[in-house]
Formats: sequence, C-alpha cells, structure tokens
Amino acid sequence: MAENRIEVQQSQKLSQGLQTAIHLLSMDLDSLSEYMLKAVQENPALEYVPPRKSAQDYAMQVRTRYSGSRGTGEGPDRELADHSDTDIEDLEQQLRLSRLDPKTVRLARHILHLLSSRGFFTEDLDAFAAENGVTLGEARQALEAVQSLEPAGIGARSVEECLELQLRARQGVDPLCYDLIRLHLLDIGKGDLRRIARETGAAMARVRQCVDCIRGLSPAPCSLHSEAVQYIMPEFSVEENEAGGLAIVFHNDYYPSFRPDPTFQRLAETLAGTEAAYARQMQSDAAQMIRAAEMRQSTMEKIAGIIVREQRAFFLGQYSLMPLRIDDCARELGVHETTFYRALQNKYLYCARGTFPLSHFFQKSLSEGVSTERVKEIIREICQRDDRLSDRAITEELEKRGISLSRRTVAKYRSQLDISSSFTRSTNRKE
Repeated sequence: MAENRIEVQQSQKLSQGLQTAIHLLSMDLDSLSEYMLKAVQENPALEYVPPRKSAQDYAMQVRTRYSGSRGTGEGPDRELADHSDTDIEDLEQQLRLSRLDPKTVRLARHILHLLSSRGFFTEDLDAFAAENGVTLGEARQALEAVQSLEPAGIGARSVEECLELQLRARQGVDPLCYDLIRLHLLDIGKGDLRRIARETGAAMARVRQCVDCIRGLSPAPCSLHSEAVQYIMPEFSVEENEAGGLAIVFHNDYYPSFRPDPTFQRLAETLAGTEAAYARQMQSDAAQMIRAAEMRQSTMEKIAGIIVREQRAFFLGQYSLMPLRIDDCARELGVHETTFYRALQNKYLYCARGTFPLSHFFQKSLSEGVSTERVKEIIREICQRDDRLSDRAITEELEKRGISLSRRTVAKYRSQLDISSSFTRSTNRKE
C-alpha cells in the first residue's frame, strides 16, 4: 500500500511591484517610452509625462560642448549621433540655420525622417497634413523647405520632380529641358533623340544639348535610411568639475515619467459601490507603477555611483579600465546578478572620452589588478615598440610583466586590436 507523504516547501516569489520594477530596469529609452504609453492607455489613473527635451537636442548639445575634447582615442569612442548616414545631420543643420519659422522647421524635420532610402518623399501630402494637425498649405510649405536643401533634389516625390529640382538649382538652363523631363524621359532613356526632335519641333543640336544636360543629373542625389534617425541617449554623463572631482549628471529631462492623473482622482471621489472599488484598484496599480519607475531611477543612480567610484582613473583620463565584476556589484546593491546584468543592457553613459555601454566598465581580471582592456593596451604598446614580435614573443613579454596568457588568447586580442600577424607585418616592411 502506497504511503501518502506531505512535504512543506518554501519558495520565494517576487511581488508584482518588484517584477514591474525589474522589467522597467531592463529597458532603454525607446522601450521605456513605449511601455509607459501603453500603461497609461490601460490605466486611467496614470498620467504620462513626456520628456521635456529630445535625444536629438542632447546629441547636438554634446557635440558642441565636447568638440575637440581630450582623450578621444581610447575605448569605443562613439558619437551620440545616429547609426545612419551623416546626410540627415547635414540636412537638419541646414534647417536649423534657415530663417524659417519654428513650425515649418518642425514639420520639415518630420518630413526628413519620412524620406525613403534614396531621398524621396513617398507619403501622401494630404495624409501627412491630417496626421500632424496642419493645413495642406503648411504641409506644402514644409515640403518646399526640404526641397530647398542641398543636395538639390532631396524630398522629391518622383524622379521627374527630382530632376526638375536639380535644374532649378542651376542657372541658364534651357526651358526645353523641363519639357523633356515631363514628356520624354522614356525616350531619353532609349536614346531616341529623333523622336524627341520630331515631337518638340526643336533642332537636333538643341535636343542633344538638353539631353546631355539631363543625363548629367542624378535620379537619386543622396543616400539615406528610410527609418528615423536612431540616437544613443545615455542614462547619465560623467563630468569633471573645476576641483578635479567627478560629477554624475542624470538626464531626466530626456526621459518620460509617470504621475497620478488629477482628473481621474477627482472623478474617483464622486464614485460609489463597484465603480469606486474599480477606481481604487486603478489608483493602487498606478501607485505601484510610479514606485517601480522611482525604483528604476534609484537603482541606476547606485550603479552609476559604483562605476564612477571604481573607474575613477579612467574618467579622469589617467588610466585604462580596472577589473570590475558584476557579481560583486550585485551583492553590494543587494540584488540578484541577473537583475544587475539586465540593468546594464542597452544603456550608455557619456564622458569626455566618448559614449560607452555600461557593460564596457565591467572588465574581467586576467591577472592581479589587470583588466582585459589594460592587457590589450599593453599588447598594443608591445607591438608598437617592436612590430617583429610573434604571438609567442608577445606572450613571453607579458609573462615578464606578471600577466599569464596563452598564445591563442594573445592572438585573439591582437586580432581584436586590428594588428596583423608578425608574418604579415614583416612582409609589408619588405614591400
């Protein structure tokens, strides 16, 4: 006869509020904004507070402030700029320098980010005007502002319009060129100049001259990405003050936030019965969401403090990164290692040496007090001093400095530094 056994087990279960806080902690700016907007739609007791400033504004501010700053040769020195071509930046700069009114500039910037990969505006202008709450005339004025930018042809709605815009930017253009673009573009492609001359009544020499002019134009004057510019928005910046110390500046004006919706609060006070119970539940959920957002902020502040404390020499430009373990930092904060790891993902900081992912500051220790980053620097120094050394010789040189690595690891680090093998280097010297 089988025996029945009763076992009592204890298991730790995270509260809903803590789960939400951890979820928010793992999000970058774009994901956080999207999550908050969805939460507000689902809970009327919450109000979404949009960022006071945009990531684009911050990128421009940093470029201006740190242009020509020291120490940009070390580490993954990244601009806060987008991941697309610089043409978009040039176009936006032209708009900023124009004397157009702010509303037209704002609409024109929106159009820029809707352009196709070849620089064409393929959206319906009426729909664009409706979506942005402006008149068709205002939308057309914004499009004309884009089409006035360099390179000529940007913002065209067809190949024909693109070519015409390029012609308008020139002086002394034969008016026949415009007729040929509008009516005989296919004939130009086929090279059927006789037909063009016959149908236009123009002399062959004039037709040939116009065709040569049109063929010198570009059907796609620039190369852009169809997606909007993607900016890297850091969680915080590390700045050196006048006293030689370091200050952590969080960019809260660039991030969205929550607050209780005052209209719902007033409405809840007038409710009774099941409606009042529903309102109380919504308010409780909203308070929980607000606390989760505050917990995210406080956790990021603690992580920032650890990074700056442990990597102080790096931020002052005095040394490379020191070894720093994620598990040690997680224990210091009293959180699980996986939670700490999630908090680092897709997040950045900015300093005078560039833009870095937070995970970059957590380096393994290959030897006592020597990080992976520092070992790579030493390998670079060794190769610069004597580029004839093989990987085996580099390994032996590291051994003399108390750093024990295998030859294969040295070869891997050398490759990551874009330093060719000793054989290739010696061959290049002979050539």
